[in-house]
Formats: sequence, C-alpha cells, structure tokens
Amino acid sequence: MSARLIKVVALIIGASFLLTACDPPMPPEVKAALAEQTYTCELGDTQLSAPEAIAAVTGDWQASVESNCPGMTITPAAEADANVELQIGDIDQAICTPYATVPFAVDGVVLAVMLTDITNVNLSAETIAAIWAGDITVWNDPAIAELNPNFEMPATPIGFGTELSAEKAKPLTEWLSRLAGKSIALQGGSAKLASIAEGQVVVTSYSAAMNLSLPMVGITTAAGSDGVIPDVGSFNSAASMYRTKVSDGVVGLSFDSKAKPIAPEGVDVAPAPYQAVAVINLNLCGSDSLKTRAAARYILRQDSQGSLGLSTVVGIPENLRIIALDVVSKGLPEPVITEAPAQ
Repeated sequence: MSARLIKVVALIIGASFLLTACDPPMPPEVKAALAEQTYTCELGDTQLSAPEAIAAVTGDWQASVESNCPGMTITPAAEADANVELQIGDIDQAICTPYATVPFAVDGVVLAVMLTDITNVNLSAETIAAIWAGDITVWNDPAIAELNPNFEMPATPIGFGTELSAEKAKPLTEWLSRLAGKSIALQGGSAKLASIAEGQVVVTSYSAAMNLSLPMVGITTAAGSDGVIPDVGSFNSAASMYRTKVSDGVVGLSFDSKAKPIAPEGVDVAPAPYQAVAVINLNLCGSDSLKTRAAARYILRQDSQGSLGLSTVVGIPENLRIIALDVVSKGLPEPVITEAPAQ
C-alpha cells in the first residue's frame, strides 16, 4: 500500500471513531487514493477522441484496459462524432452535450524562440510588450541583455508572430498584464511556428513547441529574478491555483492569481508557477452510462501514473484530479481497501 494511501486511510479511520449511528461518507481524496490501487471495470466499448497532443497515448490506454478489465474496451476514434462517448479537448456542441466535464490535462501558452547557441532566454512582461510594439528590435538590446547575464545575446534582428487567437492567448496576455500593471496584447507579426527562423519568437501552445523541440522563453516575475520556465513543475503549480465549482456534473474553473500553489507529494515547496496555463477538459457525451464513467475513471487513473508523460501536455495536479475522479465516478462502485494493490 502506498505511503499516501496509508496516510489518507489512517485519517479516515481516525475520523470514523468520532462518528456514531452511521458510516461516514468516504472523502474524495480517499476515493482517489484507493482508485489508484484498484480497477473499476464495466463491460462494453467506449469510443474516445483526443487532440493531437494527446492522441499518441490513446493506444496505450486501449491496450492497458483490455489487459486489466476483460470485456471492457476503449477504442480511439479518428475524429469526434455523435457516437464518441469520451471527448478530450474542445467539443462541438452539435454532437456532444456533455453530462460531465472535468479537468484532464494542462497545456500552456508560451513564447517559442529560435536563437542558435542560446539554450534559454528570459524576458519580462515589459520587454515582451516592447518587442510586439516594435520598440525592441534586436536580441542584444540592453533591456534583454540585462535579463540574460549568462549569455552574450546576439545582434540578431527580432521577428515575432502568433499562432493563437486573442482568446486562446489570454492566459499569457493576462499574466503579462498583471506583471506589467497594464494591458498587454500580443497580436500581429509575421513569424510562423512551422517556418520559424533565427531570431524569431512566436506565441504558441506548449504542446506545439514541444512537438517541434523548440526552446521556450522564461518569464521574469520580479527585478533580478530568474525566468519561470514552462515545464511540468511550473505548470502543476499554476494549475493547483484554480478555484473549482461543481455544478450538474461540470467542474467550473477560475484561475486565482493570488492563491498559494500546492506543492506535489514529497516536495516541501511548490515550484514557481508558470501562470499562462490552459486546462484541457474530458467530456462525457451521449447518454449517461456507467460504462463511459468507468472508462473516464480508468484514464484518469492512468494519468496519475504518468501515462501523459508520453504526450506533449502535462497531467493535472492532484487537487484537480481528486475532484475529476469524484465527478466521473457518480454511480460507480466505491473503491475498497485491498492489501495487495493492483499493478
């Protein structure tokens, strides 16, 4: 039994001694811990669609569930339609009116950059705004050089552009605006990710930049600070800052920039949060079905065990996963404590 499971089970057993007349309901964090130790299997096939950044691991889920739950299958779909019960990412309301929507993964809005021999670049909100305004035009501008003392920044002209709409870029522009104390927009420019050239910087998604193995800009949050690099640790810190509200099976999320990030299990201090994050949802479509709910719980369990490490997105932090598991598990048998956890 894992150390975390032992701890949460001890808490619930201890609390039960204080209660009388009826058994206490199992807290969501206990359910989540137990769900990692057991499988909940329901007979039948569930179709699953996922965006390109996640699609690469859906075959692994397909093979895993067939091995651990005979008679239960998850079939990846080439594209979403009305028959696809699990849809990850943006949905077409004409083909899916979800009865449950929960957080599943984290992507981010980043600045991908191409500079030979420069392994990491730090920029502040002010220097980023100045680049898009045309006020900073070369990489060795004193304002940029000051933020990157470990490199001799080249006299290369800066080209810029964006791959994202203003709406999709909001997590980054809102973060930069908070840091700068003024409104910042990052639209315009001609640089493109697919043809990114020396000296160019492009607003794009973390998953797209990872797919092309491009370096990403670190965002400085205070004078003299190191840049916050977009990575698993900084994304999980930021995603733990979301406030949640569950209504009719939908987990609503609102980012609280003043919240204290939650450190992951076994870590004393949470990494600095890269606050330009975007949560990718898992949607349960069609008629409410225990088969579909079991499949959703299964892939959330796989996520907790690192399956998304083979994708170009990041798994959700534990506080969000606990809520997601609780919502999709409605009507399913509650997991039970076993002496020999499933592998």
